[in-house]
Amino acid sequence: MGRDLLAGRTALVTGGSGGIGRALALQLAAEGTAVALGFRTSRESAEQLAAEIAEQGRPVVAIEADLSKPEAPVELAEGVEFALGPIDILVANAGVGRVASYEEVDGALFDETLAVNLRAPYLLARHVLPGMRERGFGRIVFISSVAGFIGGTSAPTTRLPRQRCTGSPTTSRHASRRTESP
Repeated sequence: MGRDLLAGRTALVTGGSGGIGRALALQLAAEGTAVALGFRTSRESAEQLAAEIAEQGRPVVAIEADLSKPEAPVELAEGVEFALGPIDILVANAGVGRVASYEEVDGALFDETLAVNLRAPYLLARHVLPGMRERGFGRIVFISSVAGFIGGTSAPTTRLPRQRCTGSPTTSRHASRRTESP
């Protein structure tokens, strides 16, 4: 990524308080991007990371959001827009996956997994895409777990939702049509 391309932009990174989200948030900040960290339970980690990004002189905000709730994705995006301005870069990194057998996964657990891993990224993208088109710039990145492709102990709750979110990048690319300058 180039500093000229990202400088002055605003990024929202869900699941931004640790792991891949943390690394991406730090890199985006190093490239000159204002960063919003979406988190569900890791307030202390999110606040520590926000302080680290602020030390770089970058605008930053950490916003709690339970993406299993239907209204949370839009409320999160609106909170970011209020604090930092329009979202130019969406990194949909938040995800859940419980270690459980098929027999242990009830409807509520399955619904929560679909909500966080599939519905929330869709609703976030749906919210930010019109503004990205209007401004002529935008990047949407969906992060998935390898469990979404190969299964494992969390397969019943991870594989289907995460695969649906990332399984067809060609369709997503064509549906959103590239409108930004290089």
